[in-house]
Amino acid sequence: MISRKVLVWQCAALMLTIAGTRAQEHQNGFSLTSPLSLSSGYDQGFIVGSSALNDTVTILTAPRFAWADSTHRTDFFVDYQPEFELFARDPGLDAWNHSATLRYGYRINSRWSIDAGNLFLSTMDASRQLANSLLLLPRGRFLQNASYAGLNYRVNHQTKVSFRLDNAFTNTDLPGALAGRLDGNTTAFTVTVDRIVTSRHKLSGSYSILHSHPLNPEISGSPTNVQLVNLGYTYDVMPGLIVRLAAGAVKGTQSSFIGAAAVEKRLGGMWIAGGYQRYLSFFGGLAPLSNAPPGTASFADGVTPSTVYQVGSVRAWGQLSKRLGMAASFQKAMGGGDAVYGALRSDVAQARLTYKLSERVSAFLVAEHYAQNPNPFLDIAISRNRYFGGLEIWVSHPKESLDAQNRHGKIPQESEDLKAPAQEDK
Repeated sequence: MISRKVLVWQCAALMLTIAGTRAQEHQNGFSLTSPLSLSSGYDQGFIVGSSALNDTVTILTAPRFAWADSTHRTDFFVDYQPEFELFARDPGLDAWNHSATLRYGYRINSRWSIDAGNLFLSTMDASRQLANSLLLLPRGRFLQNASYAGLNYRVNHQTKVSFRLDNAFTNTDLPGALAGRLDGNTTAFTVTVDRIVTSRHKLSGSYSILHSHPLNPEISGSPTNVQLVNLGYTYDVMPGLIVRLAAGAVKGTQSSFIGAAAVEKRLGGMWIAGGYQRYLSFFGGLAPLSNAPPGTASFADGVTPSTVYQVGSVRAWGQLSKRLGMAASFQKAMGGGDAVYGALRSDVAQARLTYKLSERVSAFLVAEHYAQNPNPFLDIAISRNRYFGGLEIWVSHPKESLDAQNRHGKIPQESEDLKAPAQEDK
C-alpha cells in the first residue's frame, strides 16, 4: 500500500505538471493565483488534547486553483487550495486541510448591484489559519462555512447604500471542555451607508442585528441577540498616510461600546500600520488586523461571535529591496472571561522574510509565536513557537491575485464603487 507521504509527493508532482500546461491561460477560465509552497521546520508547544507537544513538521501547500468568468455585468470567481501537514515523530497527526472561496457579483444597472460569497475552511490547526479569531485552539478538526449576500444601491457618485446578510456555521471536533462549545450558527443583517465627502474624507455608518444560535445549548448556553451601531471615518492625509477611526455601541445581554483608531503609513517600499480596536468578534476589525483582499467584502467569523475583544496591534509589510520582502505583525488581545479565569488574553506575533531567487522561485523564513492564558474555553496555557523555512514556486504566470498583492505590500483599498467627487478638499 502506498504511504500517505508518498501520495502527497505524487500529488505535488501532478500539480506541477497540470500547472505547467496551463501557464498561459486567459484571465477568464482556469488559473493559479498563488505559488506552490513547500516548507519544513520546528513546531514547539502546540496543544493536542491536554498536552503540549514538539515536532518537526513539513507543510506542502498547493497553488490556489481558481476559475474566473467576467463579463460587463457579471463577475464570478471560485477557488480551492489544499494543504498537507506531515509530522516526523507522530504521523497520526498528519492532516489534509482545505480552503475554498466563491465570489459573485452582478450589476443590474448603473445604480443597483448584488454580490455574494462563500468561504469554506476545514483545518486541524485553527489557531494558525483563522486570521481574525483571537481565541487560540488546540489541534482538532475545525469546520467553518461563512457566506454573505448583499444588495447595493448607488444614490449618486458620492453615496452608496448597502443591505447585507451574513451567516457563519461552525462545527468542531475539539477535545475536553471545548467539545461542542464552539458549534453554532450565527446570522446578521446589516444596513450600511457609505459617503465620500471629498477625495480625502470618507464616512460610513451601519446598523446590524445579530442572532447566534448554539448547536449545543446545554453546553454553550441559550441563543443570543445583539444589536450594533457603528460609525466610521477615513482620512487620506496625504499619499501614503491614512487614518481610520470608528466608534459605536453593542447592545445584547449587556451593553458595551466599540471603537477603533488606526494609522497606516508608507515608508518607501514598506507600509507600517498600528492601532487599537474594540470590536464584536463576528464582524472582525479594521486594518491593520483585517487581511481581506483589496476592494472585496470580508467574511464573518463564527468563533465566539458575540464576544467583544480589545486589541492593540502593529503591522509592517512590503519590499525592503527589489528581491527581499518582509511581513511582520504583533497583536495583543483581551476579551470574554469569567469569575474563575478572568479575561481571556492572547498574544500573536508573526514575521516572514521572502527572498526572490528568480522570477518564479522565492525562499522564505517564518517565525511565529502564539500565547494564551487559561480561560473558560481552554483551561491550560498556550505558549507555542514555530520556526519554518521553505520555497515558493510560481508554476504559472497568472495575473497576481488580490491575496498575493496584499501579502506582498499593497494596502487594502476602498471599493471602486464609490468615486470621489471632483472638488478641492476643504
